[in-house]
Amino acid sequence: MLKRLTNATSLLVAAAAIISIVPAHAADYKKIDSQEGTIYSAIAYKDGKFYIDGEINNKDEAAYYLANGKYNNLSDIDSGSSSEIYGSKYVNVENGDYFINLDNGSVTDESIKENAEDDAASTLRKNLKKDNDGRFNKAEAETIQKLTNAELPGNKFSDPWYKFEYSKDNSTNGAITKLNVYTDTQGNYIDADYNLGSLKVTTVASSSTSKTITVANTDDTYDADGTNSITGKDKISASVDTSTGKIIGQDSSYIYRTAKITVNAANGAKITKINGMDVTVDNGHTFTVNNSTLGSGTSTVSFNVIQKISKSQASGNIDGAKYAKSVTTYVISDKDGKNESFSYDKYTIANGKLVGYTANSSNLKVRTATLTSKNGYYYVDLADESSEDVKVNGSKSAVDTDVSGNLWRLDAGYIYKWDNNEDWTKVYKVDGSFDQMSVYDDNNIVTWNKNNEVYSVIGGKETIPTTPAEPTTPVVNKGWVKTDAGWTFYNTNGTQLKGQWVNDSGTWYYIKADGIMATGWLKDGSTWYFLTGSGAMKTGWLNDNGTWYYLQSSGAIKTGWLNDNGTWYYLSASGSMLSNTIVDGYKLNASGAWIR
Repeated sequence: MLKRLTNATSLLVAAAAIISIVPAHAADYKKIDSQEGTIYSAIAYKDGKFYIDGEINNKDEAAYYLANGKYNNLSDIDSGSSSEIYGSKYVNVENGDYFINLDNGSVTDESIKENAEDDAASTLRKNLKKDNDGRFNKAEAETIQKLTNAELPGNKFSDPWYKFEYSKDNSTNGAITKLNVYTDTQGNYIDADYNLGSLKVTTVASSSTSKTITVANTDDTYDADGTNSITGKDKISASVDTSTGKIIGQDSSYIYRTAKITVNAANGAKITKINGMDVTVDNGHTFTVNNSTLGSGTSTVSFNVIQKISKSQASGNIDGAKYAKSVTTYVISDKDGKNESFSYDKYTIANGKLVGYTANSSNLKVRTATLTSKNGYYYVDLADESSEDVKVNGSKSAVDTDVSGNLWRLDAGYIYKWDNNEDWTKVYKVDGSFDQMSVYDDNNIVTWNKNNEVYSVIGGKETIPTTPAEPTTPVVNKGWVKTDAGWTFYNTNGTQLKGQWVNDSGTWYYIKADGIMATGWLKDGSTWYFLTGSGAMKTGWLNDNGTWYYLQSSGAIKTGWLNDNGTWYYLSASGSMLSNTIVDGYKLNASGAWIR
């Protein structure tokens, strides 16, 4: 069978991949009705509240605040104005001309974004002037720094954090470097370049003695014997370089960034391990090593990392300045130290996992990274990359993230949610023409197609004109209906089918005598059939618990000799394929094929 699999494996794997736990047409998603109307732009918010710009619900073209099923005309806002999310509850219109409070629909021309940035800079200056005791250049720390594209990327409707850079004041050796400081609008700041967490460095000295020390920060110099002294031998230090890195994102508690860590060992010691991992692993792709001759010179090891930086301040300080309460540094590699790539156009943080994604004119690539550790080695566990089609509106693809950082996509009339692992979950069935959407969470979404003048609001209570009540009629089940016991099937007149085969859109299913859809092996009369996990009748090759069977085009199990594309196989009376044996004088190899 092994030779046979070289031609058929891809088909078998593909077939297995598309089998779902329910019939394809009866999946656990909701069908959403569409309405006529033109939406130019929209932003979904919580509790059925939305900002919608367009001609909808039989109303004139305008900007509306939708809440409790009512469309409130925002007369100050011109229809067609640019809009984007700002802060925890606002829509920023025309780059700060107006701000709409989505909690209550109020409109203000107050410069909310600019005021928040000014408050952050002013409060940070005040705090650094009080705290700084030689950590930062005094003149810079006591001057209000202007923010330029300083807001950190983060999940929707989160309070903004900002990045500032200050020159390090280190007059003892004349070294001047830039230090990253992150702060919120209230001035709760952290020096992000001090704390390293627990970085364990193993060295070998000229005496061939191996020692492991913990490098906790970037300011101190350590001896291989574990003491903190700049006068001892085998001095160990570390630095952080963010010049080629980037802020990946943030959640309510942490900021995530990429950076390069360099560890130095002076006075002839050689660095052999980082967090227990041999620095020569993966032929230098993970760790860049520059080891001088043992007993002289300096040894350096550099490696790319993702840092998870707490927004909370530590109880201590460095030269008066506050630093992050915790920082965990993860080498961008797998658990065995093999170099990994996690480079995407955009990132989002969902439930502590990092999701990278790149969308082009028709395709969306997604990959999830879990920050984890094994035996003290902190690394990035990457799941398989997903590549899927996505609905496109010109050069803009229908991809969005929600308030919790989850990734969503729209394609071919379905709204999908990334499971933060390796797969997509189909959540809603919508109009097939939809090519744009805005997502707040699973229950608050607006999606539309401007050109086709159609839209759907998920979570909003539409106001429907009152009409005379229609006489009630009994509900008649039709097609597939899910019950606690399993899937059932009703014909067009509402009669439930039992004990018979059903052909639904060209696929055969079997409904048992109790009315529940069958799965697995089924004996109908004297013939055996196999129903997949979705209930669909199986044809072709089947591997069931390591044993191969062949289901004919009728679904009936095959026994005896089988010619499959010119190769002969033998199926026993039970249908199982024989191998490594002789049948009727013909020898079968390990793959089950007749050896000619």
